Amino acid sequence: MLFTDKNKLFSIHEVCRVCGISRTTLIRMEESGFLKPCRVDGATGYRYYDAQNVASIGQYKRMQDIGLSRKEITDIYYGRKDSEEFIREQRERLSKLQRFLDEYEMRHDRSGNGKISFITLPEVYCYCEHLSPSSIEENAVLCYLAYSRCIERGYRILGDEPLMSVFDSCDILSSLPGPGTEQTYCIPVIPGPGHDGNVRHFPRTKAVSILGFGTFYAFTDLCGVLAGKIRDEGLKPSGPLRVIALVAPYAGTHYRREDFCYECVIPIGGDTA
Repeated sequence: MLFTDKNKLFSIHEVCRVCGISRTTLIRMEESGFLKPCRVDGATGYRYYDAQNVASIGQYKRMQDIGLSRKEITDIYYGRKDSEEFIREQRERLSKLQRFLDEYEMRHDRSGNGKISFITLPEVYCYCEHLSPSSIEENAVLCYLAYSRCIERGYRILGDEPLMSVFDSCDILSSLPGPGTEQTYCIPVIPGPGHDGNVRHFPRTKAVSILGFGTFYAFTDLCGVLAGKIRDEGLKPSGPLRVIALVAPYAGTHYRREDFCYECVIPIGGDTA
């Protein structure tokens, strides 16, 4: 929408009032390159804006309300961002938000255990250690020690992705994992040139998942339900089982065992673009 009447200009006070923003916010829009006053008085330094400026501020607030950063808003508004890349990034962000809301709702309502979803797992690099626990309790201890070694070795931990265990030797369609099943414990990290063979790359991929909460003793049964879903849908796994620890002992000592939340995931259909 373009406004061509340049005779009607508004002061910074008027614009802030009708847009419901502060003077500081408006100045920050200018500093980020999003907004440019229609005219600046050379003698007084007063800024003047037109109706197009006001409409642009409305678009800015709309994008800000959905969580876009100042730079993202400016790049999208002026077409500086690759559209396909932006859509991919936002769908990934939306997928993470949906996963978090499902998990939180399940723990809050104490319902929804066993919810199956089709999701997209983001690309991630992980520091990995092979574990052979004899029990769930020992598994927690070994995972904690692996996490400590990851920190000691100077890896930069990626805090916005949860830890997970990967069962490379377990074919979920023929045998279900148990407390003593061999697994690879994976801690998401930021990739760098100094990484060694302990870092494993997991590509972005489509997957089918099942959510569970409470103690980890039920995860074998959940894996069985997930395997049944894969058979019923005629799906073909494209990678090993992952058990993603959304809320686990590492997340905080204030969490009770019945508040733990995890996601059993099987990649399907290969990697996504």
